[in-house]
Amino acid sequence: MARARTWLSAVVAAGALLLASPAARADDGVLVTFDTGTGDAPGSLTVTNAATGSTTTTSLAKKTPPEACANILSIAAPKIGLKAELDGRSVRIFGRGAIVKVVGASITKKDLASDKPPG
Repeated sequence: MARARTWLSAVVAAGALLLASPAARADDGVLVTFDTGTGDAPGSLTVTNAATGSTTTTSLAKKTPPEACANILSIAAPKIGLKAELDGRSVRIFGRGAIVKVVGASITKKDLASDKPPG
């Protein structure tokens, strides 16, 4: 009888994990690619974690190359609880509700879950 309860507990736990997986998919998030860095004027980037309401803003110096801007973003996102992966000019930010706003540099954003530009 104890063995049957242990087995049943394992099945229930596995079922709970399967039911919870779609809500926490690893591909939820945004891909931000810096098309250009800053020019003759400084800029800034703001990252918001809509799930927690946390926001961080970081200044970008003038003439900051796109790779450096991406690096700064990859450091800023984890400060507010978002996982980030840097890849050259691009940063993948994982988590629902990641909002990125950039002033002074040009970016392209794509939704990781659907590979479409976010609305």
